[in-house]
Amino acid sequence: MGHAALDHVFEIDAFASEPTKTLARRFEARPGGMSLHASMACARLGATARLIARVGDDAAAAFLRRRLAEAGVQAEGVESVRGASTSLASVIVDAQGARQIYIHRGDAIERAHALDTRQLEGADVVLADPRWPDGAAAALLWARARNVPSLLDADVAPLSALDRLVPLARWVAFSKPGFALWSRGRAREAALQDAVALGPVLALVTLGADGAQWSDRTGRVHAQPAPPVQARDTTGAGDVFHAALALALTEGRAVPDAVAWACAAAAFKCERGRGADGAPTRRELAAWLRKRAA
Repeated sequence: MGHAALDHVFEIDAFASEPTKTLARRFEARPGGMSLHASMACARLGATARLIARVGDDAAAAFLRRRLAEAGVQAEGVESVRGASTSLASVIVDAQGARQIYIHRGDAIERAHALDTRQLEGADVVLADPRWPDGAAAALLWARARNVPSLLDADVAPLSALDRLVPLARWVAFSKPGFALWSRGRAREAALQDAVALGPVLALVTLGADGAQWSDRTGRVHAQPAPPVQARDTTGAGDVFHAALALALTEGRAVPDAVAWACAAAAFKCERGRGADGAPTRRELAAWLRKRAA
């Protein structure tokens, strides 16, 4: 539950060194947003996925609902805020797969009506991002009260939101910039242990091509390298990671195995490209890993 957006994706050869006009090789409108991407990735990995989000009452929202239905994601919880606008982003991707994102958040989230936690009934795991802090807090508290596993995607957000949400989740997975913000300059190893001390049983930071580091209640810090790939598009890689990690942990995999599987899912997506549409199915990921091991 959390952020849903409409992405306008432009593929270019290279980023300009100064302001100019740049010809795009390809353009595509795609569904975007952290939790939306994660819901699509969960569905591709074989889960029954439901997205809860706040959008505008505009054409962008209609586009997102249509694409979610095509991806097999339950979208009844994607509710429009009357008179509000949906989040929009321009995503610029170069030939090496690096991207720059320019975001207009719209006002649907800041004007969001409260979460009806009945929409969470039946969940085996809850994944939330910090874009809608009140909704995320309600969902994480609901999960805690019912002993349902929960994962917080702790990306860049106001510090007040991160400070509020981190203690509520069973598992916390920071993006590298989100962790740098939340840790306030502390050494990575010490800050990961500090996060666990707040309540989560696992605190992790994703490091892009360098994989991930995590700490648990043993007090030790562990590292998992990412499979090396030639990236075509890194957009949504962290969201695919979070989806795979949440599923693997909920299925009972040991943390090292779950983190390795999530790193592989994200690397597969980067190699394939196509935003969240590039997330692997479970069969595709298994075949990819077998081929790399051969």
